[in-house]
Amino acid sequence: MEGRRGLLLSLIMAACFYGNAAQIMPQSECAKVTVADIVFLVDGSSSIGIDNFTLARDFLKSVITGLDIGPDKVRIGLAQYSDEPHQEFLLKDHMDKSSLLPALDEFPYRTGNTATGKAMDFLVKQYFTEEAGSRAKERVPQIAVVITNGDSADDIVAPAKSLRQHGVIVFGIGVGQANLMELKAIANRPSERFLLTIDSYQALQRLTEGLLQTLCISVEDQRQALEEKFADIVFLVDSAVSVQEFQQIRTLLTRLVNQMNFGASAYRLGLAQYARDVRVEFLLKAHQTKEVYLSAIRLFRQRRLQPYEARNLGSALEYVYANFFTSEAGSRADQGYQQHLVIVTGKDSDDPVYRASHLIKSSGINVVGMSAGASLSELRIIANPAYIYTGVITIVPTLRAIFEAEKVEATLTGDCKAANVADIVFIVDESGSIGTANFKMVRTFLHSIVSGLEISWAKVRVGIVMYSNGASPQVYLDSFDDKSELLNFIKILPYRGGGTNTGAALNYARDNVFIKARGSRKEQGVQQVAVVITDGKSQDDVSTAAADLRRAGVTIYAIGVKEANKALLDQMASYPHNKHVFNVDNFEKLKGLELSLQKSLCHNIIQQAISVSRRSSIKEGCVKTEEADIFFLIDNSGSIFPTDFQDMKNFITEFIHTFRISPEHVRIGVVKYADSPQLEFDLARYSDTKSLEKAIEGIKQIGGGTKTGRALEYMGPLFDRTVVTPDHKVPEYLVVITDGKSSDQVKVPAEKLRAQGIIVYAIGVKSADPDELEKISGNPKRTFFVNNFDALRSIKDDIITDICSQDICKDIPVDLLFLVDSSGSIDPEDYKTMKDFMKSVISRSMIGRDEVHVGVMQFSSIQQLEFSFNRYYSKYEILSAIDNMNQIGGGTETGAAITALSQYFDPDQGGRPDMRQRLVVITDGESQDEVKAPAAALRAKGVVVFAIGVMEANTTQLLEISGSPERMYAERDFDALKDLESHVAFELCDPERDCKRTEKADIIFLVDGSTSITLQKFRSMQKFMKSVVRETTVGKELTRFGVILYSTNPQSIFTLKHYDSKRQVLKAIDALKSPYGDTYTSRALAYTLDYFNQDNGGRAALRVPQILMVITDGDATDRSSLVAPSVALRDNGISVFSIGVEGANKTQLEVMAGGDKSKVFYVDNFEALEYLYKTVTHVLCNSTKPVCKDIPGDLLFLVDSSGSIDPEEYKTMKDFMKSVISRSMIGRDEVQVGVMQFSSFRKLEFPLDRYNSKDEILSAINNMRQIGGGSDIGAAITALSQYFDPDRGGRPDMRQRLVVITDGESQDEVKVPAAALRAKGVVVFAIGVREANTTQLLEISGSPERMYAERDFDALKDLESHLALELCDPERDCKKTGKADIIFLVDGSTSITLQKFRSMQKFMKSVVSETTVGKELTRFGVFLYSTNPQSIFTLKQYDSKRQVLKAIDALKSPFGDTYTGRALACTLDYFNQDNGGRAALRVPQILMVITDGDVTDRSSLVEPSVALRDNGITVFSIGVEGANKAQLEVMAGGDKSKVFYVDNFEALENLYKNVTHVLCNSTKPALWDGNTGLINAQTPIFTEKVGGKITYACSFLSFSGSRKIFCKEECEEKDILVETTGDRAQRGRYGIRYEGEVYESSSFLYVSITNLTKSDSGRYRCRLDRNVSSSAHKDIEIRVEDAPTTCQPFPASASTLTTAAKAVQLYVRLTLVVIFIVSSAAVLIFFRRRASKAEDPPVEAEYLNVTEANPVHEELREDRQSRSPPVEMSAVHNLPCSQFAEDSV
Repeated sequence: MEGRRGLLLSLIMAACFYGNAAQIMPQSECAKVTVADIVFLVDGSSSIGIDNFTLARDFLKSVITGLDIGPDKVRIGLAQYSDEPHQEFLLKDHMDKSSLLPALDEFPYRTGNTATGKAMDFLVKQYFTEEAGSRAKERVPQIAVVITNGDSADDIVAPAKSLRQHGVIVFGIGVGQANLMELKAIANRPSERFLLTIDSYQALQRLTEGLLQTLCISVEDQRQALEEKFADIVFLVDSAVSVQEFQQIRTLLTRLVNQMNFGASAYRLGLAQYARDVRVEFLLKAHQTKEVYLSAIRLFRQRRLQPYEARNLGSALEYVYANFFTSEAGSRADQGYQQHLVIVTGKDSDDPVYRASHLIKSSGINVVGMSAGASLSELRIIANPAYIYTGVITIVPTLRAIFEAEKVEATLTGDCKAANVADIVFIVDESGSIGTANFKMVRTFLHSIVSGLEISWAKVRVGIVMYSNGASPQVYLDSFDDKSELLNFIKILPYRGGGTNTGAALNYARDNVFIKARGSRKEQGVQQVAVVITDGKSQDDVSTAAADLRRAGVTIYAIGVKEANKALLDQMASYPHNKHVFNVDNFEKLKGLELSLQKSLCHNIIQQAISVSRRSSIKEGCVKTEEADIFFLIDNSGSIFPTDFQDMKNFITEFIHTFRISPEHVRIGVVKYADSPQLEFDLARYSDTKSLEKAIEGIKQIGGGTKTGRALEYMGPLFDRTVVTPDHKVPEYLVVITDGKSSDQVKVPAEKLRAQGIIVYAIGVKSADPDELEKISGNPKRTFFVNNFDALRSIKDDIITDICSQDICKDIPVDLLFLVDSSGSIDPEDYKTMKDFMKSVISRSMIGRDEVHVGVMQFSSIQQLEFSFNRYYSKYEILSAIDNMNQIGGGTETGAAITALSQYFDPDQGGRPDMRQRLVVITDGESQDEVKAPAAALRAKGVVVFAIGVMEANTTQLLEISGSPERMYAERDFDALKDLESHVAFELCDPERDCKRTEKADIIFLVDGSTSITLQKFRSMQKFMKSVVRETTVGKELTRFGVILYSTNPQSIFTLKHYDSKRQVLKAIDALKSPYGDTYTSRALAYTLDYFNQDNGGRAALRVPQILMVITDGDATDRSSLVAPSVALRDNGISVFSIGVEGANKTQLEVMAGGDKSKVFYVDNFEALEYLYKTVTHVLCNSTKPVCKDIPGDLLFLVDSSGSIDPEEYKTMKDFMKSVISRSMIGRDEVQVGVMQFSSFRKLEFPLDRYNSKDEILSAINNMRQIGGGSDIGAAITALSQYFDPDRGGRPDMRQRLVVITDGESQDEVKVPAAALRAKGVVVFAIGVREANTTQLLEISGSPERMYAERDFDALKDLESHLALELCDPERDCKKTGKADIIFLVDGSTSITLQKFRSMQKFMKSVVSETTVGKELTRFGVFLYSTNPQSIFTLKQYDSKRQVLKAIDALKSPFGDTYTGRALACTLDYFNQDNGGRAALRVPQILMVITDGDVTDRSSLVEPSVALRDNGITVFSIGVEGANKAQLEVMAGGDKSKVFYVDNFEALENLYKNVTHVLCNSTKPALWDGNTGLINAQTPIFTEKVGGKITYACSFLSFSGSRKIFCKEECEEKDILVETTGDRAQRGRYGIRYEGEVYESSSFLYVSITNLTKSDSGRYRCRLDRNVSSSAHKDIEIRVEDAPTTCQPFPASASTLTTAAKAVQLYVRLTLVVIFIVSSAAVLIFFRRRASKAEDPPVEAEYLNVTEANPVHEELREDRQSRSPPVEMSAVHNLPCSQFAEDSV
């Protein structure tokens, strides 16, 4: 027996051993377990059986034997349960092993059912109580171990939670068939630590080691977490308080010491008083016992002060920090003890207090402020905002509560409430250098940070990875959904020690934690954040691991403590480092980081969440940067890794997407360099974004040294060489990217470039020299440094913003007022930095009487206006006034300041309410008054408010001030303001979401040149016209201009088609000469009409806005004739802008503008005309905005009508809908609108097809009434889904949009209904206001780009134009046709001229360009037809886009009649497998017919059209000019969404956008809405011939299976043909291949059979097995037939030919075949060398027999003398169509 016991003890010792190879522990973890209360709850149900129950007893004995049992050590309790719980023995019953072990032998087996929930309630009530022997009140760890083998018959969730909330750590042990989900609900989380499973009771003993190890560690960690926490407390008392107050202070101290446990090992107290200097009463280490403390307090006497002696609290704080809070003075901060400083002050300090108070708080010392006469404003500077008090004697209970609290709890700040969706993983160093005491502080730090976050399954998820030599996951992102349980677990995080392999930990987190399987929501657009905490240099490579983690989309924060290497932290962290790197020199100071890290973390999450819209704003704002030449000079040296070089190329590609790339606008060039520069392509090489992208991707790295100076020298001439015209200098930029120090000098060549007027940006990576970078750029603000190439994308927006902000403030009048904090908390240097920031922003603005006006107000406890808007009108005066500003000092009352400044935006104080008005608030602290109402009142006046908070600024208040997170900035220090300069200048001048420039229009100026207009006045008119031109984007495809001058007679000076560039138009306007004469305006109006037609460059047919801008100064001579031409212009879709000067008749102006006063402008002198362009261009821009005019679609609003919405807010929401709808083209063939309201139930206001006019819709919205009730969004989405269907008025082949607006959290599930709706092709936008749950918004929209979270309903106004454009943006839809077989069937009849045929080629090439071409992607074929059809190339011929485009370029029209019916019939065979068709693989089959005329064989049109549809081929009918619309619909099978018509061939070239959109949505994989994951519920049938091969793609939705099977019939084991757990397998004739997530959410399982025989006919199944109980399958039927002997153009079943007709047809066809064979023999011999085709089609030779017409043919074409084509034979695929030759005989 002794031998067995010794062996068992050895096993227990081995089980209790804990550690890793790097750390051999001196004693077992179980030996450390000195005290615990452990209760075992054992399942005694009948399903266990007596033998297994005996084994469970043995297991308990083996575990308990390894523990130190005793009344003051470990106590054990035991309960058994089945139907009812049974008390076997309590914690107090057995105090030693001698009585405990026999009791284990004796407890009986109860039997019965399994009521685990009731049993856990029983533990709470009967075991974990003081009466039962629990020592919870003595801070003893409470542990429960639940052992079960089956499902519980009752609820276990609530009882288990109650048990855990009782402070009990619950372990779950599952045996055999135990329910794993129930066990997870029972045990503490994470399950990996507190849940153990075993397959049988016989194997239970194997768990002993694992349970003991985890149990003992958890007990010890819990003991440490529960032990009483003491603190070090220092009182600093103002010596000048009154005698009575001093006595109260002494009484306070006495009471505290009496009521609390003070002593050397308990609370410690220090005491000092101050005036001009500090007198120490006693230090923290001075006294050992309570009695000694009380004696010392009795001896505490008030100092006698000199009259008017200064009270220098600032220097006193510095003294206390340096002399009290040190280990030498008795501070135990380094052991993790809380540090408190209590300041009692009688008046405000005579010296500055901010710096010292900031130093103390940043060191983690909690400061309590007590006023005995001092102002609250000063207390707010020196004390924790939560701990400011007045009075002394009544404060004792409050102080005691503060000191006895285990920690100062973090409060949830405003930005952390807003940043309520993120996945955050803490990666925590637990290496040996940290030590146990310091690790306690790390735990406390983590606890504080996490307590300040919104933890839940739907909001913030947290993971924790500990690391030393290796990484150990403690918490996964899916481990906790309860904040309190997570915080409790953080308290017992284990500490192991070891080495420091940070790189390995980063890799582990990337591969194992930031993954969907463990709770990552990256795919849903949720931000991924890592916070690394380390104290030393890593022993492995960190740089690469960090870059890989960042490339995976994770934002990294790096926190360094003590010996942490700053350079290493920079390498780890995301850019910019000042936002993502934190460093403290000891662990005690971690506490000081809590608030700043939490604020930074939450604010950056908010900023990232709105970065999509901010990037959109940057792109919109950069429209103002119309002309620029930008070169990239990129380091190509050998030190750059391939992945880094790719990052650099990605950076350039993303960069160019912000600008309008064209020869007239922004041009891009690239030079790479190593030892020498090499031009990749110059500025003139590529003229569009797509070709640039391709060229950038094609740049190859060569390697070599780094001679940056030589490369810079090379750039100067390169810029000169690409100047278009010497007299027109555009802005020139050079962006240099390098990763190392140059081996030659850079300063001189860089200076030469800058002297040339080139603005240089220098970007350094990795080993680049910062000093050298600044020499290159010549400006620190244009110098950037990042530690890795993946961070380049982070600085992209900074550079773009700087480039674009150079121009954006031009021509935008703004009232800009700065409200700057001037309180005493701001350091003088920081105050100067703030002034520099203002000056920098102002320097970027156009200051002037009619431009930007600036005002400045300072504030603290008071307000001080420095200057108002109308004080200064020059930049120099304003900058000088800012330089002369002096700091005020005092408190921070931001609300009062906002109220005071509001008046300065009014006209009587110099404001211009009709202009843009902006306020920029800069503050460094929390406002001492309320800011929300004053800020809201100011914004209600139309003032846009930006709030910039620095240092201790309260981010909740910043959000209340700005009203939007997009206009809020929170920075760690004042130096960060420098990084904000460009961004703020950009945002200030950016006309919100307004129209930036007129993008596309036809504009003719009709200019009065009558005698009354002097030369000077005419010059003013020219200036006005030029200003309007400058505010547009001029180009052949953009805005065109024409000018007509008139007096007695009108005269066209230049037409719309005359000039293609802005420079040319401006030059032409400069050259204008006034004609003089009378003012015959009516005659001139009538004259202009023809100049908008197509011959003169008008593009009305392309729906380009037509604008006539009339400028006149007098009464019309022919005033009586004014109405008719004005009406005629409007009837022809031409908008007239009437601009009158001086003597112009305002009534006549209104007549010309058709009564639209918004288009009538009047000024009383010509000088004012020069400035009128700003107003005119704004109206012009909005009038020509490309809204939804060209984009038909279905738009449905689903709006929250619950009771939580205020009536005014409800009205705001209706106004928002009306504004969005007003920007759309409403009509049956345009945009259709529907509206549904929801609360707890749904109310359809009107479906999509109810109203066809804008007025009806707006009226219906006005009549809507609020419902009231709750918010069931999921049910509402499910209910409205049907209204997108055709039978409910929907048009699924057009763009379909849903806009959901809600103000709260849905009370039902939204994810599945929203996903099902999106699967139908509906694009969903989700707008949440106030308390809306952002996780749900993401689940509804499916993308952060379509999700908006706003603080209040007023913010909807800012969204109106932005959302309207997003709704219409085709880029938000299907991007490219992913996979399809597309054949163009192209009319080449004689009516189509060469020019028209070129237009058809352009159209086809545009369609091809919009698809992804490839063997496994989209394939193309082309048929040309006239009298006969001819296949030019088949679907299998070309594999690349380049080849297809080249083949289309080589096409030549065949001429002849328009036998479209014949051509349709012929195309059918070319979709079969032999010609490259992939119908069997379920690839969409598309025939695109392009024709310009009536069909010659119109009677034969129906039959082939039906046959094509019956064979699954979708027909797109595209008609031009004379095409018959009814015939187009017949071909498309009556599906109008597939019918397109334009009335000229020029319009055809631009039609591809509409066609490709419908094409893209038509070729999306259909999605299944059931549970199996299948795409189609029906069984498809496929017929193949003997000897052939069939391949079929079984489609599944978001389904990954471990086992893939291809089988016959029901898929029993005997039926399995081939299977695999991998991605592919082959077994004889049977093959299987799996592709996961091929298209959106779809996966494909390809199955194939080769060498088919008739016996292969039958039903087959492809199946994915997910696990034992879950699978998905797809059935198909295969029919194998003998090979056919005849070929038909389409299925016989579809034929309606009579037998006689068939006989005649057969005779004629046989005859023609003979003729064909004989006549073609010679031709075939001639072309024998051309029998095998080249990979790429030669432009001239490939189709010689089809395309090379002789002069006679050309003459026939031009003369239209003959409708017969030239008789030519073709070597292309013509044989199946030869049967139709008799029709041309």
